[in-house]
Amino acid sequence: TEINGWVCIQAEEDRLSPIIKSIETRISQKLNFVNEFYDVKHVNGGCYLNITVAHNHRPKHTFEFLYWLATIAPDSYGLIYIMDDEDIERGNENKFKVWRINKGTVDELDDPFFRLH
Repeated sequence: TEINGWVCIQAEEDRLSPIIKSIETRISQKLNFVNEFYDVKHVNGGCYLNITVAHNHRPKHTFEFLYWLATIAPDSYGLIYIMDDEDIERGNENKFKVWRINKGTVDELDDPFFRLH
């Protein structure tokens, strides 16, 4: 499973700092795995989370984190590209899927850009 993406962390000014602290704490306590990279950066007045994951199997904790993130920071938005060669039951083993975080929800969409075969 390959996961690559970004999320722009958004919240009202008085809530942004505690939300970012929660995200950084969760990353350090629950997402400290080999072959995973979660990076929170402050750039030009905004806060961005970049995610890169490369595993032999689908990392359930990464998907749980995305749903949690959408819940605690519902004004945030981003795109996460996923290629899961073990998603055979749904016929997605050779497809990228896009997980969109927007307005407190996480949606899985078909990717129109990448084709493996």
